[in-house]
Amino acid sequence: MTSLRFLGGVGEIGGNKILLSDKGSNVFLDFGKSYAQEGEYFDFPLLQPREPRHLLGLGILPNVAGLYKGQEEDHDIDAIVLSHPHGDHWDYMRFVKDDVPIHCAPLTAKVILAREMSSAGGISTEYKVANLTGSRGRQISKTFEEFAPTKTHSVDEVQIKSYEVDHSIPGCYGMIVETSAGTIVYTGDVRVAGPRRSLTEEFVKRSAAAEPEALIVEGTNVGEASISSEDEVKDKAEVIVGSTSQLVVASFAAGDTQRINTFLTVAKESGRKFALSMKQAFTLMELQGDSSFAGPSLDDKDILIFRKDKKTEREFEKEVGERFADRIVDSTEVNQMQDKVILAASLLDFNELFELDPKPGSVFILSQSEPFNEEMEIDHRKLGNWLDRYGLPLYQAHASGHAKPHELKWLINTIHPKKAYLIHTEHPVLYQRYLADLGIETVVPTPGSEFVL
Repeated sequence: MTSLRFLGGVGEIGGNKILLSDKGSNVFLDFGKSYAQEGEYFDFPLLQPREPRHLLGLGILPNVAGLYKGQEEDHDIDAIVLSHPHGDHWDYMRFVKDDVPIHCAPLTAKVILAREMSSAGGISTEYKVANLTGSRGRQISKTFEEFAPTKTHSVDEVQIKSYEVDHSIPGCYGMIVETSAGTIVYTGDVRVAGPRRSLTEEFVKRSAAAEPEALIVEGTNVGEASISSEDEVKDKAEVIVGSTSQLVVASFAAGDTQRINTFLTVAKESGRKFALSMKQAFTLMELQGDSSFAGPSLDDKDILIFRKDKKTEREFEKEVGERFADRIVDSTEVNQMQDKVILAASLLDFNELFELDPKPGSVFILSQSEPFNEEMEIDHRKLGNWLDRYGLPLYQAHASGHAKPHELKWLINTIHPKKAYLIHTEHPVLYQRYLADLGIETVVPTPGSEFVL
């Protein structure tokens, strides 16, 4: 018997945890953090779940016998397969016992490990997927079974081919899964009209050729969408930067390397340098040399690295500083070159504004939306207070990493499965109604629901 059990990612954006059972194998497709559900009970960073029981007791972590650290009983989970490295698709695997192998593409693993080694996050070392210290170096607690994209790889008895797709972080893959009941396609998170749209188009083509029994498809933007693109972000940023001869501050997701490329290009064309955060620089440093990474290189002399003013440095910051010492700048230095730099900074960096002291005419560009991790959570009231205090008008220039409603409809109709399971959306009923004219059976899972193929 082949079945799909939806233990997360239904009626919410993210938190995907889909248990595929086939021929005695039990494999999770993603094991992500439920940001919305956590937000109902916790307030990062002062109040947050620090061990599995804090989430199990609230019904946020699925109650799978013996799966989590600290539980004595055995489990029957053979593996977790990750689609991409946004926290809402992988983060809760930190609570899973370390004997469960994690299958993903090499680039996906590198992004996750870079994030863990550069993030404090308030999680104890016991639940860190990776850690970086001066005394012990790089420590990785999980077993990553890396697979070659486009090649068939075995996950116990399940056969999977993964194809890279366009999204807002490196290392994103859609999956074509062969089971005893037929083919299952899982989109993960996907963008159709992004800078690397050809990747998504190839995945859709391959998926259609597989004539799937089931398609598990995201619907982040089905309730509300805007027609925008990375090219449009670049065009808007060019106008904004061209309107000021003072400091430009840009806030966007730390892992969005395509957005780094966009602002780096704008900086070059306007005769400026682009100053990244230490965390962004560390991620690029860890990805450098990976043949599948299509993002910017820290060897680019137009990239500076912004060091915040603090008493102690973490080990990842020391590594960046030692390797790229000639590119490090602090608040005092940026203060003296406000007309020559675009600074990547978020609300969490705003203590630096005291030393930066933006000159009149400086601007702030907000270039993000979906909160895939704590660093992206924005308190707009606090942000507004800071911007008012320093005279920084806010401009918005953003393109979503997710497909728009008409693009989702094209994707689903082109793949044309026998059944489409609608997940990763807060508007499942709307989604189902929107697709009703396709002649494809659509299913809206509920938490814990199981379907036999």
